[in-house]
Amino acid sequence: MTRFLAMSVLSLCVVAPAFAGAPALHSGKYEGLMLAVTPEHQVEGFYAEELGEGVTRSCAFYLQGKANALTTWLDDAYPGSVSPSSDGVTLTVEQGRQHPGCMSVLMPEIATGLDLTQTANKQWIGLVTVSADKAYLLKTPGAKVAKRPYIVKDDVVGVLAFKDGWAQVEFINAQNRSFIGWISADQYARLAPPKS
Repeated sequence: MTRFLAMSVLSLCVVAPAFAGAPALHSGKYEGLMLAVTPEHQVEGFYAEELGEGVTRSCAFYLQGKANALTTWLDDAYPGSVSPSSDGVTLTVEQGRQHPGCMSVLMPEIATGLDLTQTANKQWIGLVTVSADKAYLLKTPGAKVAKRPYIVKDDVVGVLAFKDGWAQVEFINAQNRSFIGWISADQYARLAPPKS
């Protein structure tokens, strides 16, 4: 019996490091991808990329679900997946170039796996889209506006916390400056794929 117990402990010691070193998905920015890992171990994301100067071409779509069984959408929905890599994530959407504007922007690798390097580690527990024309980032829920930064309709922001009908959000501008504040539930919408 003692020999069996010793063998079992030895086996656990050998197996545990293999699991401990396995990469996991983390919330953050991965080049053009904003990715949030929810407390339920689901992922929510927004991919946006723009090419060109003057006349630009852009590609943008949302993603949500289990990492290995995502729904990606803008107008139409397509299945996809996201997996951790050594320095970021690999985003795979077999029909990803069919999202509006993505044919001329996305690399063909999106169909077999587009590698994206992590550019910022974040603590996001979800993503939301701003639904109000203008939403001021308040210091605390219900605080007075008093010359605060604001976000505008259709901005996608990372969520740091939900509390009593409010969301503490983080907006990252084009210069990679971060702005954090609270917005009320009537100023944002949770990500949701289109109903089939």
